[in-house]
Amino acid sequence: MARVACGGLITVDMLFDVATHPQHGLKTRATGSRMVAGGGALIAASAVAALGGQASLLGCVGDDTLGAFVRGELAARGVDDTWVRSLPGQGTARSAVLITPDGERTIINHRDDALFAIPPDVPDPFPFDAVLVDTRWPTAAYALLRAARQAGRPGVLDGEAPVRLAEDALRAASHIVFSEQGLTDYAGACTATALADVARQLGTFVAVTRGAAPVLCHGPDGAFSVATFPTRAVDTLGAGDVWHAAFALSLARGQAAHSAVRFANATAALKVATKGGFPTDAAVMGLLSQDLAGA
Repeated sequence: MARVACGGLITVDMLFDVATHPQHGLKTRATGSRMVAGGGALIAASAVAALGGQASLLGCVGDDTLGAFVRGELAARGVDDTWVRSLPGQGTARSAVLITPDGERTIINHRDDALFAIPPDVPDPFPFDAVLVDTRWPTAAYALLRAARQAGRPGVLDGEAPVRLAEDALRAASHIVFSEQGLTDYAGACTATALADVARQLGTFVAVTRGAAPVLCHGPDGAFSVATFPTRAVDTLGAGDVWHAAFALSLARGQAAHSAVRFANATAALKVATKGGFPTDAAVMGLLSQDLAGA
C-alpha cells in the first residue's frame, strides 16, 4: 500500500447550499447545510485513503472543540493523525462555504497565523512513498519536500496563489501542479508558453489544471496535454485537492507523470459529479477502463 504524507491547511467547513448568492444586507435561507472537516491537506489525505492509499496528515489544529471534531473525522476516514499538532490557546481554522446549484463554491476562511508559524515534525527515517503539500504552510512545505527529495521520493506542490510565499518549496519539489489562478499569480499568465517558461526556470515537472479543459504539462521530454473526462458538476468543493491527492498517490505507486495526470483527471471527474464523499480506486479504474474501451 503506497503511503502519502499530506501537509498544509486543516479547517472545519460549514457548508451551505444556496439557490443564489446572497444579496448585500439581506438574510438568505439555505436549502441544506452540514459541518465537515476540510482544508486542502485534510481533503487530500481523505482522498488518498479512499483511493486505497495509506494517508498521513501533517498540520495544526487548535485545542478546541473544532480540533477534536477534526480528529474524530480523520479516524472515521482512515487517515493517520500522528503528526497533527494541537496548539494550546489557538482556535482551529474555519470556513463558511456557499454552494450554488451549479456546484460552484464561495469560501470565507479565517485562520490564525500561529497555526503555521512552526516547522513540522518530519519523521526520520522518511517513511513515505510520496509527499503532497500546499502553499498555506510554506515552512512545512519546504521541509517535507526537501526530505522527500533526499529520500528519492516524489514531492508534489499544489501551486495555489499566492505561490511566491513558498518560493523555497518550489525549488525543492519534484512535481508542481498549478491552478489557473496559481500559474497566473506566479508567471503572469495561464498559457502553455508561461508554463514552459516556469519549467525551464525551475527545472522540474510542472502542470496546470484548468477545470474541464485539458491539463497542460511540461516535463523532461517536453510539453503535452491530458484530456479531462466529461462530467456534470454538482459540487466542486475540494476538487483540486482531490486531483492533487490522486496525482501524488499515482506517483507513489510508481506511475509516470502522464498516467498519474490521467488517473487524477478521472478521480476529479467522479468527485465533482457527487455531493460529498470521495471516489474509490475501483470507481476510478472503472471510468478509465470505459474510456479505453470507447477510444
